[in-house]
Amino acid sequence: MVRRSASFAAVTAVATLVLPATGVTGASAQEAETTAVLQTELVGDEGTEANIVLYEVEAGWETERHIHPGHVFVYVTEGTIDVDVEGEERRSVSAGNAFYELPDKPMVAGTASADEGASFIVFQVGPAGEPIMVPHTE
Repeated sequence: MVRRSASFAAVTAVATLVLPATGVTGASAQEAETTAVLQTELVGDEGTEANIVLYEVEAGWETERHIHPGHVFVYVTEGTIDVDVEGEERRSVSAGNAFYELPDKPMVAGTASADEGASFIVFQVGPAGEPIMVPHTE
């Protein structure tokens, strides 16, 4: 039980730093809320962990260009987000739909509407101790 609490505290710290660290533009960082759901190391796959984080963002929210060090699965629960991954066509993903992103692919994401926010769940499997999102300036 103590281990689970420590893991939750660690992911909470990561989740609250994720959006400001990536340089949210448009809506301010305080208008984007994150809720850590789970952080756990994967048994049998040393050095790998899974993170699940709920994002609730305001209309006009957009990230700076960034990468994800691990495999990312996103399920949109409300609204629509635009996803622009380098080398792929820009796409809009609406509530009830999901998408997958390869590690280390530069990207930008944001709400599709200037009038409507969005909620989405991010599930990432990647290197233990790494942030979920890392700014990418190249």
